[in-house]
Amino acid sequence: MPSEKNKIALELWEKLSKAHDKVKRVQSKQMFENKLTAPQFGVLDILNKIGPVPLKKISEEMMVTGANITCVVDNLEKEGFVKRVPSKEDRRVILAELTSPGKSKIDSLMPAYVENISSVISGLNENEQKELTKLLTKLQS
Repeated sequence: MPSEKNKIALELWEKLSKAHDKVKRVQSKQMFENKLTAPQFGVLDILNKIGPVPLKKISEEMMVTGANITCVVDNLEKEGFVKRVPSKEDRRVILAELTSPGKSKIDSLMPAYVENISSVISGLNENEQKELTKLLTKLQS
């Protein structure tokens, strides 16, 4: 029989998992309608936020394997949204970089994406959203 502390931890995990699944469903539906996968959107979003980065950094940011990112970037490259460029500092490192069509794609998706995510979390008021953000950040440490 789990202790009270363990019961609370299990319930928290269940709630976090279901909340995550709900947000992923909303995101996946929007991306499907725009002919992208959620991981493809994630790569475009990262490149839009921080600029050209090594594929290894993208895999770390998204917490997926390097092989997965290679495949995602391959597909984005085929669509003309991303290009690979050699690093000027280290020839062994390949960076992913948004192309002009990739920048246009992420810019066109972002307003509806923000609205969708805002809608999903609208059950929490602004203070609750800030507090949950703080708590989840603490949990990540």
